Amino acid sequence: MGVKERILETALRMFRLYGIKGVTMFDISKECGVSKKTVYEHFEDKEDLVLEGMKFVLDSHIEHFQDFRQNSANAIEELIKELEYMEMMGKTINPVMLYEIQKYHPAIWKRIEEFKKDCVLHSINENLQRGIEEGVYRSDLNMNIISRMRQLQLETVFDPEQYPVMQFDMHEVMEQLTKHFILGVATLEGRKLAAQYLHIHEESTTGIAH
Repeated sequence: MGVKERILETALRMFRLYGIKGVTMFDISKECGVSKKTVYEHFEDKEDLVLEGMKFVLDSHIEHFQDFRQNSANAIEELIKELEYMEMMGKTINPVMLYEIQKYHPAIWKRIEEFKKDCVLHSINENLQRGIEEGVYRSDLNMNIISRMRQLQLETVFDPEQYPVMQFDMHEVMEQLTKHFILGVATLEGRKLAAQYLHIHEESTTGIAH
């Protein structure tokens, strides 16, 4: 890993733990084991570092979505893989970090909003289309309505106003919403297939819990 990548990885880890505002360029250089001058040789300022960090995170999401699509036997398996990935990501996301990006870094927040519209919504539409073609999703779905409904579901999971962390377990919220979504769009054949995947997922989750 090069110096720039190491600085970026360190910065992202610290942003997730402490939020963006509470971390200085000096803090990042100290944690990374390089001089402050070295950090500035690779990043113009903290805004540039946050921008590069978010770009890296969003590009990583795109790569994972593409991998799930290419390496899943069907649309339902693709959704289950996305569920597990989003649960993993949820454990590393600090709501304070997202709030600070929205409040103090509007240009970067705009890129995140564009990602949700262009990538997440597109990915949901592709999954719905795939499921219809495979016969596991109903053919009477209004794609524009259902895809946006699913996008809103995913966004609310990470909204502490909708699901306060002291009252709700994020894993259970994500799983319940995904089950509800799959069973709502699935054909009879799709429901039988979903039952198999969801049962397997529940067993693996129980195994981890114990």
